Amino acid sequence: MGRIGYRKFHGFRGTVFGKSIPRKYLLDYGQARELSAEFSTLVEDGGIGLLIGEVGIGKTTAIRAFRDGLGERSCRVCYVGSVKHSTAVLQDFVLQMGYQPAHQRASLLRQLSTAISQTWLEQRKKTLLVLDDAQATEESLLEDLRLLSNFDIDSLEPLILLLVGHPSLQNRLRKPVHLALWDRLRMLFRLEGLSLDETHQYIEQHLKAAGGPTDLFTPEARVAVFEQSQGIPRRINRLALEAIKRSTRSKVNTIDEAMISVAAGVFDGV
Repeated sequence: MGRIGYRKFHGFRGTVFGKSIPRKYLLDYGQARELSAEFSTLVEDGGIGLLIGEVGIGKTTAIRAFRDGLGERSCRVCYVGSVKHSTAVLQDFVLQMGYQPAHQRASLLRQLSTAISQTWLEQRKKTLLVLDDAQATEESLLEDLRLLSNFDIDSLEPLILLLVGHPSLQNRLRKPVHLALWDRLRMLFRLEGLSLDETHQYIEQHLKAAGGPTDLFTPEARVAVFEQSQGIPRRINRLALEAIKRSTRSKVNTIDEAMISVAAGVFDGV
């Protein structure tokens, strides 16, 4: 007889500690509320924003939650989330704006300017361009985006630009070559790891979202998850899922501190 999976053993209805969960289960905590307020102000006022944080801290999740909350009412959102050649990034933005992308950067910038202007003049909507993993972009793209952000219509700024990336992006933008872009920032926000209490709530929300038992992890186990993960959501997900799989193989209905330590050992040096 084959082994049963963790869903059946623990009674989960869906994937637990996955990359995303339904919006209603997202953790509502202080830093998330602060960031949402910053996003709202940026969209209202226009300009350039910078969101930084360590790998796995939840930057992309925060962007998606805010984008989903915006809908199509207040602005048009275009998102590029993978590292690409600068021309490919501009082409992706142009395509999302409903145009057939050109091949030359100068032409692409004109297409974007036209699309942003038309969106504002015809629909009274601003355009939000989100560039994720921006720390890995080429120098030329950062300059292109700065130039793109220069124009306005009737003293209004119909373009909102949000750069998202590793903390090294902040240092990069402060170099002399990018000071013109740095000086135009209207939002700078750094996401930090969750606190112990927030980690406890985070674990519970993910267990609820998957339809499983919310008391699966003992209080001591949750503390151990926090200590091992430093409150970084991606590490919490990885560690908690590994512990759940190990508890399934061992046919144990409760995950304790010792099991978290064993699960953490799997990722030592990773």
